[in-house]
Amino acid sequence: MNASPVLHLEINGVHTLSFHLNQQGQANAELVRAYFAADFITTTVGLRRLVIDLTGVISLDSASLGPLVQKLREIQEIKGQLALAGVNSPALKEIFALTRFDKVFPIYATREEAITAMKS
Repeated sequence: MNASPVLHLEINGVHTLSFHLNQQGQANAELVRAYFAADFITTTVGLRRLVIDLTGVISLDSASLGPLVQKLREIQEIKGQLALAGVNSPALKEIFALTRFDKVFPIYATREEAITAMKS
């Protein structure tokens, strides 16, 4: 994938994934969906500590939510940690409440808070 919509960083042994934002502070919904549907699982293979920063992501559909659950299971099987950050948009909060993802995933306000929680 050449022009990736995703920014991967490693901070203190915690891998982070975030999306490029436009001038309005939003991620491109189609690129986000395509990333989760096609590339997310393979680009995060073997990561034990992963923070997915959803800042600027307005909504996720089932093509995105399925791979998130799959990755959570993979990481839990290897006794790792996965957390979400930046679940800020009203639509995204509603989706997470309806699917009960807000009970399944550790969710932090910021990427920094998630990284700090993983280090402790």
